[in-house]
Amino acid sequence: METPKSRNGKKERLQILLAQIEKWKGKGLSGELLLDKLTPDQFDFLVDMDVDTDTFVLTAEQRANIAEVKRSPRPVGLRYNKKYPKDKQELFGNLKAFLMEQGAEVLPKEKENYRDIDFTFQGVKYRIVLSLPRS
Repeated sequence: METPKSRNGKKERLQILLAQIEKWKGKGLSGELLLDKLTPDQFDFLVDMDVDTDTFVLTAEQRANIAEVKRSPRPVGLRYNKKYPKDKQELFGNLKAFLMEQGAEVLPKEKENYRDIDFTFQGVKYRIVLSLPRS
């Protein structure tokens, strides 16, 4: 368990380390050279204290570009028309027809994927998954 004294020690150590980094920056060091001057323990300490070490490596322009990319909307997903094997489509249709003949209520899909058949039979909901494993 951390004591208040150890927490203060960490804060002081962090301030000293950040001041040293600023001194190195003042001497013209930047990017990877700054991180190379840090010992592995110092670097781990900075990470443990949630210091963004990217600010040492990246230029202000690079950080601005990253921020711009993070703000831009991401594509929702790939839009393509999947082609299903004809045999699988026929088998799927036959299974669906058989279930309806037996008195099952096949639940409609928003988009048919020729894989899942959701249906209710005698008040119980079921799903049949028709997969085509690669061989």
